[in-house]
Amino acid sequence: MRLATPSGFATEVFLLEAPDKGLLPDGHWTLVGDMRLREAWTGAGMPEPGDALWVTVPEEEKKLRTVIPWLEHWARVPLHRDATVVALGGGVVSDLVGLGAALYLRGVAWQVWPTTLLAMADASLGGKTGADLAAGKNLVGAFHPPKRLVACTGFLKDLPARHLENGRWELIKTALILGEMAWAMEMLQDGPVRFAWVERALAYKAGVVHRDPREAGERRLLNLGHTLGHALEAASGYRLLHGEAVGLGLLGACLLAEEQGLKSFPPDLLDLLVRRLTPLAPLIAPWPACLPLLHRDKKAKRASGHTEEAPATEIHCILPRPGESAIQRALAPRVWEVPHARLIDLLDREAHRA
Repeated sequence: MRLATPSGFATEVFLLEAPDKGLLPDGHWTLVGDMRLREAWTGAGMPEPGDALWVTVPEEEKKLRTVIPWLEHWARVPLHRDATVVALGGGVVSDLVGLGAALYLRGVAWQVWPTTLLAMADASLGGKTGADLAAGKNLVGAFHPPKRLVACTGFLKDLPARHLENGRWELIKTALILGEMAWAMEMLQDGPVRFAWVERALAYKAGVVHRDPREAGERRLLNLGHTLGHALEAASGYRLLHGEAVGLGLLGACLLAEEQGLKSFPPDLLDLLVRRLTPLAPLIAPWPACLPLLHRDKKAKRASGHTEEAPATEIHCILPRPGESAIQRALAPRVWEVPHARLIDLLDREAHRA
């Protein structure tokens, strides 16, 4: 089915059970796909261009150096301006293929066929492409929306349980942005991910992106959980998956909101968050490893009066509120120290109870 999106939205969005070759581009197209999906793709009767690239890209290789050989390959084919690149895989593949499409010939069309729940719920929609630098995540990138997003839920059947959980956190993020505690608690319960949750999260994100395509205001709300989450992810040496780090960041954001004097969260919600996140406790880096990464976050900015020895930065922090939409506040990175400590304490207590 085709998802309803705002009039004039840059990306057509389809949610299907199985892939449909009728949704592939007209004219010349090529593919960059995750090697692990090649058999599933061809087994579903989907065409495989002769110049396709089947790749293996772990999280730590989400770098510019990974994209350059793809650009060279497209130039040798050669790929012309009227061609389309199809990305098949998870968030790392879609971010890098989208970046490559933005760079090649100063921008060629592309489609994204996300195959993980995380990519379906977040990375595939919105036009953000990116690569990581040693200093932090997604510090290189471009806004280059795909022409079409085709999410086939059948690809999720063979996804490991940890990766399904990884994507669930981006869905929970949407509920917390909206302040919908009942929806958040529903998704925090044990049980399978529902198709309707993905549909609703994509529809919400499409509306936000359409109103604020360049992240000048409202779209920053989509960073809920990512401020502390990105720091935890990088400080763990990427042993934390992205969605897991976002989940920890969501709990941290709830705690920070309370520290900032906003409305307290229902204890039942916090208990569910803590229980789901407790297995990740051993992967949480100490605060001194996180603070430098927060200073280098792409949402951070220099404030007046900074010095080389003590950079006085501010960072756009997204604070959730029960029953109301999340809000934005520019705060010093150090405000995360207490929520970081409380997060560790809550998870440790839960681990000892269990």
